[in-house]
Amino acid sequence: MDLKLFPRLSTRSRRAIQRTKKRGGDPYVYRPRGTLMARLAQETGMSVTEVYRQLLREREVLIRGR
Repeated sequence: MDLKLFPRLSTRSRRAIQRTKKRGGDPYVYRPRGTLMARLAQETGMSVTEVYRQLLREREVLIRGR
């Protein structure tokens, strides 16, 4: 799968999207900020919903590839 949005993320966002567990071992739920999704939507021409779905797809690919 082609990673469209991951290269456009900052370092902290890249770390957050790849995170799977919290410090105590609880599962981590990835929730991208609205400002991030709005910026990516503006840069790519996609809607905010499409950006959110694409981020979740790319997250699955990144986590599986570990």
